[in-house]
Amino acid sequence: MKKIYYLIFMVGSLLFAVNSCRIDNYPYPDAQVYGSILDSLDGSLVETDPNTTTGSAIGVRELGRYAANPTRKTWLIKPNGEYRNNLVYSNEYWFDFTSCNFFPFQDTIVVKPGENRIDFTVVPYIRIKNLSITHDAANNKIVATFSLEAGRPNVRLSRLRLYSWSDMYVGENVKKTLVAQGTGTPLSSGVPQLSFSNAVINPATTYTMSIDLAANSATDKNGFGVHRNYYFRVGALASGLTGVGTIKYNYAPYVVIPL
Repeated sequence: MKKIYYLIFMVGSLLFAVNSCRIDNYPYPDAQVYGSILDSLDGSLVETDPNTTTGSAIGVRELGRYAANPTRKTWLIKPNGEYRNNLVYSNEYWFDFTSCNFFPFQDTIVVKPGENRIDFTVVPYIRIKNLSITHDAANNKIVATFSLEAGRPNVRLSRLRLYSWSDMYVGENVKKTLVAQGTGTPLSSGVPQLSFSNAVINPATTYTMSIDLAANSATDKNGFGVHRNYYFRVGALASGLTGVGTIKYNYAPYVVIPL
C-alpha cells in the first residue's frame, strides 16, 4: 500500500512539474525604443530630473489590438534628456508629454521590431544660457552666473535654484541641505534660491548665485568637508502658463568641481 501511495505521489509531482514548465502564449517583447528630447532651437538635449514626480516623463499607450482599452505607462527620461526602453512590443503607440519642462504635445508612432530611434523635438519653457559655475577660492564660494531665455513670449519666471550633490544625479529630487546660503533667499530645504512673481524674462539679465563653502564644511552628506568631486546644477522654474499640466524645472548640464 505504501508503494502505491508513493507511486501516486511521484506521478502527481511529475505532472505538476511538467505543467508548471509549460511556456505561456505571450510573445516576448520584440522591440527596443530609445532617443532624445531635443530643443527645437538648437537641437541640444533638454535636461530634467530622473524622477516621475520632479522630472519629465513620457506617457505611452499601446494601440493596435489594444486600442479598446489602452493602459497608460510611464517611461522615465534620464537627467541628460535621453531615454531607453528595451522591453517593448512592436505595435502602434500613442505618446503624450504632459507635466514636463517643455510645452505639451501628443504623437502617434509605429514601433517596428528591433531597434527604434525616436527623437522628440520640443520647446522648453526656459533655456539656461551662458552658464558659468566656478570655485572662487579667494572667498571660499561656489559662484554660478547665467542668463535665461523664454521658450515662448508668455513664459514667466518663478524661481531659480543652485543645487549641489556628490554625484551626477543632482537636482530638485537629490540635493544637499545647506545650513547657510550664498546669494539667494534661505529655504527650509537649504537650497540657494531666487524667487520671482511671474517676472518677464529678459535675456540681457545676468543672474548670480553662490554657496558659502566655509559655512557648509561638515563631513556628512550635506557638507563639503571631504576632498572629492562635487556636482552643481542650476534649475529654473517657469510660471504664468495654463493648460500645460504641472510645470517642472528646466536645467543646465551639471558642472563638476573638485574641492
